[in-house]
Amino acid sequence: MATPLDLNQLLCDASDEATEAHARHGNLAFVELLEATGNRVDCIRGAGPYLWDRSGRRILDCMAGYGAIAIGRGHPIVTDALRQCLAGASATWVRWELAPLVGRAAKELAKATDGRARRVFFTNSGTEAMEAAIKYARRATGRHGLLAWEGAFHGLTCGALSLNGSAELREGFGPLLPGAALVPFGDLDALERALARRDIAAMVVEPIQGKTLRALEPVQLREVQRLCARAGTLLVADEVQTGCGRTGSFLACQADGVDPDIVLLSKALSGGAVPVGAMLMTDEVADAVHPSLDRAIIHSSTFHEGQLAMVAVLATLKVIHEDDLVQRSARLGALLRHRCERACAGHPAFGGFLGRGLMAGLQVDVDRVPSLSALPWVGPAIRPLIGQALVNTLLRRHGVLAQVTGAHSPVLKLLPPMVIDERDIDHLAPALEQSIGALQDGSLADALGRALGSMPAHALRRAAQVMSASYLPSVGRPDSLASSD
Repeated sequence: MATPLDLNQLLCDASDEATEAHARHGNLAFVELLEATGNRVDCIRGAGPYLWDRSGRRILDCMAGYGAIAIGRGHPIVTDALRQCLAGASATWVRWELAPLVGRAAKELAKATDGRARRVFFTNSGTEAMEAAIKYARRATGRHGLLAWEGAFHGLTCGALSLNGSAELREGFGPLLPGAALVPFGDLDALERALARRDIAAMVVEPIQGKTLRALEPVQLREVQRLCARAGTLLVADEVQTGCGRTGSFLACQADGVDPDIVLLSKALSGGAVPVGAMLMTDEVADAVHPSLDRAIIHSSTFHEGQLAMVAVLATLKVIHEDDLVQRSARLGALLRHRCERACAGHPAFGGFLGRGLMAGLQVDVDRVPSLSALPWVGPAIRPLIGQALVNTLLRRHGVLAQVTGAHSPVLKLLPPMVIDERDIDHLAPALEQSIGALQDGSLADALGRALGSMPAHALRRAAQVMSASYLPSVGRPDSLASSD
């Protein structure tokens, strides 16, 4: 019989060999990326919005697992619910049953979203929810065409990738789904022309784009819905990152007065503990896909509706509701914007504050920083590393973990857990201001120059390539409708 697992010892042993194991058996390019940027974080524990590294230093986590840690790490309500679930030893994935927790999770999720999309299919991730939406939209409309905005990020599986606005992320994986195309962001005339062909099953939108943090004005998003409805096209709201309260309303599209045909959720829905996603759809969409007994299980997944995932969903929704995290995100997001705009206004490199609620970003205008633009080695291949140097400064000097998007005009993106408080804002705002200031005073440029100068040429090229392709997608126009008439 197998012996019990000593997790603490396993973690110690695995930590000692992590670099070698990842380089030999995992993604070597990612190992080299962390070495090149100096942004590797070795944390030994996390709680709430914080991480602690091996030295005992506390780090404010403003990446939050790309938004999945929305209610903080190790939330006691979620942790207790999962322990009860494991201790109960009840049956799961029986399949020929109407699982009680699945029905309750669907009911509570429909109540929280409070829209026409009230029928739920649970998935294991956001990109899987996107794939389900493509299938359901095509079946429900009898059409195959798909549209998304340029600059979009809807996932990295092949169907979702067909709607991805980054040429670099798509490169080498085609041909992708036929009929998928990108519309210039916010170009309602181009959208109307594309919809006029009446072969478009769905228009997929992020209310706030995850990569660019761009958002349409509410009146524009409502016009998108009107155009789609007139053309018989389903409107799919990808709320994988914006949903569950992060932007100051449970769904970002709700604040814009838009009620989509299909809504996609994931990330925050997990409680930061168990992978889970969801596709919510209208009765009309659900009934079109499942019109008869022989089509009852036409779409499924082995691990969807797992009991741990359903418990995580229910516990997370309970926390969001009872702790009023939606309003908290709105209030603290407004405070963060006010403090940052006031603190950074005097720096030429500060290009403005983006986002809504606690999905926020600082636009960085590298061209207005003489200490960087004047350096001979800051060419197109190296430019993506500038944003990472800014992230490194924020982490090393101020104990704030963040990310950067936007290859040519970096956006310092902030997705802190919704459980941060005013004291965290008090720390975050001056940290951002001082990090932007490090661009201006030349200290960041000097540090970046020394780091790049000490790197082997092959590692430098590889790091720049990885940053450009994986983290900093440009807003290209593959399959674009920019010139369609």
